[in-house]
Amino acid sequence: MTDSAVDFDLIFNALGTPVMILEPEQLTIVAASSGYLQATMRTADDIIGKYLFDAFPDDPDDQDVSGTTSLKQSIERVIATQQPHTMGIVRYPIPRPPEQGGGFVERFWQVTNSPIFNPKGKLQCLLHAVVDVTAQVRAEQTAEQASTLARLAGRFAKLGWWRYTITPAQLFWSDETAAIHDEEPGFAPEVADAISFYKPEYRTKVAEAFQRCLEHGTPFDIVTELITAKNRELWVRSIGEAERDADGNIISVRGAFQDITDLVEARTMAAEVNQQLKETLEHISDAFFMLDHDWRFVFVNHQAERLLQTTEQELLGHTIWDKFPEAVGTVFEREYRRAVTEKETTRFTEFYAPLDYWVEVNAYPSKDGLAVYFRDVTAQIEVDERLRQAQKMEAVGQLTGGVAHDFNNLLTVILGNAELIAEQLPADNRLHALAEMTVNAAERGSELTNRLLAFARRQPLEPKPTQVNGLLDNMLPLLKRTLSEGIKIDYLPDENLWLTEVDTPQLESAVLNLAINARDAMDGHGKLTIETRNTQLDDSYSELHGEIEAGDYTAIIISDTGSGMKPEVIRQAFEPFFTTKERGKGSGLGLSMVYGFVKQSHGHIKIYSEVSHGTTVKIYLPRCLSHSEAVAADASTAIQQGGNERILVVEDDDLVRQHVISQLEELGYQVQPAQSGDEALQLLDKSSFDLLFSDVVMPGELNGPKLVALAQQRYPDMKVLFTSGYTENAIVHHGRLDPGVKLLSKPYRRQELADKIREALDS
Repeated sequence: MTDSAVDFDLIFNALGTPVMILEPEQLTIVAASSGYLQATMRTADDIIGKYLFDAFPDDPDDQDVSGTTSLKQSIERVIATQQPHTMGIVRYPIPRPPEQGGGFVERFWQVTNSPIFNPKGKLQCLLHAVVDVTAQVRAEQTAEQASTLARLAGRFAKLGWWRYTITPAQLFWSDETAAIHDEEPGFAPEVADAISFYKPEYRTKVAEAFQRCLEHGTPFDIVTELITAKNRELWVRSIGEAERDADGNIISVRGAFQDITDLVEARTMAAEVNQQLKETLEHISDAFFMLDHDWRFVFVNHQAERLLQTTEQELLGHTIWDKFPEAVGTVFEREYRRAVTEKETTRFTEFYAPLDYWVEVNAYPSKDGLAVYFRDVTAQIEVDERLRQAQKMEAVGQLTGGVAHDFNNLLTVILGNAELIAEQLPADNRLHALAEMTVNAAERGSELTNRLLAFARRQPLEPKPTQVNGLLDNMLPLLKRTLSEGIKIDYLPDENLWLTEVDTPQLESAVLNLAINARDAMDGHGKLTIETRNTQLDDSYSELHGEIEAGDYTAIIISDTGSGMKPEVIRQAFEPFFTTKERGKGSGLGLSMVYGFVKQSHGHIKIYSEVSHGTTVKIYLPRCLSHSEAVAADASTAIQQGGNERILVVEDDDLVRQHVISQLEELGYQVQPAQSGDEALQLLDKSSFDLLFSDVVMPGELNGPKLVALAQQRYPDMKVLFTSGYTENAIVHHGRLDPGVKLLSKPYRRQELADKIREALDS
């Protein structure tokens, strides 16, 4: 087909008119237009190649199969006569797809079946074209029903008349009035007899109304109950007025009389239906309110009262814009007005700040105004946000992990050599200052990597049973030096505080970060309050916030009297690299590091803040029920810094390996290097060592943990120390080091290397 050729198949398939092509011998469906597929709720794969009446079977629960019978007869007629045939309106139930609820949908078609011949004049296929007249038939049925009801209403209106003349004193009833009383035509009772038809409780009322009209000309219009001659109880309406002569004298009383029993019962039924509808709307799970055309509340259900935090009495008769002025100019006003103006249903989800929740809204215009269904979807939004946050942290963790290993290897060499240079040069030498600058830069690079790892919950933690009060006691001098003199510190510890299992240095870093943020928010003047307390988080709190189990927690609460945060800032506060500080005054990683550390410790963190009133950050750490005597409060311990033991160093990075060897040899150790796990095993087969100092991540099948497992089969008493810039899950599981594992994280200073080696050897 050339570019200019017409693709008739494409045109047919896209045709909006419901058309289908049938193979005439087997009545197999060959093709169907998009309009036909849409009208029958089918896809091409559902019907193409299938026998027509298999693709569209009869409803087994419907005894009326006239539609199928008529269609078969029409097709047979077209094949026999070779002429088109237009059927009348045919009722044909169409199967509804299972995903739309199954069952059958009643449709009415106006069908034309036409033969299509090949160039030789032979019948090639049948064209089955339909017009969906369901809406027309429904409208006609509705109109017919309405007309029938109107005729019935007229037939049973039973409207008659009556007249009482003073001279002579005589009461006349029309035949219809007599029929209402179950009397024969021409029945003319006395006034007293006529009144006796009314129920006893209404007789006095009717008599007095009739007498006032007779004597004073006072018209009346009363609704009462009567009992007919056949003991039928009816509701009737009686209207009366005085008739006067030319001089104004009353000469008679006349009026209309109608059996309104059906009307009263209809009103009663309507009231009952209305009450049922109201009760239904009261008990649906959605909040619902109805507005009239002037935007006034006319109905509010209980769920709406709860979500709108008001009562129906407070809202009825008032406009939505008067009662909720914050909605003016927002998505709420724009969508409500669009629904009413365009007569279209509108659906949207929006955050309503005055009530502090996300709401999902469905608004339906009607002849009476606007019906609004809405529900609080804050929990679902927060679940979605937590999923997005988890996916983000996973992505940051993957990115960070890939960089951290190689980056920390380089920082290890830079930091170690810069320290060595600084120690060997006089303090007044210009190169000594450059070496110190290099040390500081390397440490800042290490801190940046560690903060990213902390946010992604991939830093290796060494949690120990910790008395938080003791830790904070030791930190107070540091905090006072860190904060300005204009900031007062109030420390309010719970004397009966539970133990918690936590990585002490990381907790100290988190508290310090929060204190620095508070200092910056207070601009050097204010009060910092640090509290500790025992807290129980229940199931409802756990369900609301997610990622936190119900149970006992040790709470650390840090409050300031600073500038506070807006709600949108709070929502982003834990995002990595998000900061409200001036350029160059914050990395945006402080709070994200605290967040990651707390979550990795199986804890929970929450920010409460108001602009101009200050901020409170609450950290919840799980209660530790361990009775271990090794309770951490201050981790500083003097450790020897050298020795003469034999150490096997396994490191695949040449620069790092050479650097570690020189550092350990300066400390007096006997060092044997290996650049892979396989080479280390060969050395272990020849000799024993006091300590295996191995990188965790190495190329090949034999990483650090696998090497150690094989080495300890040979030498069960040999001590082990791991080192790594990033461990992922090799020796860290669920954010914590495996029991008994010692790790020296890269990059490290020479003093840290000496301390950790000595600690491992002496353990």
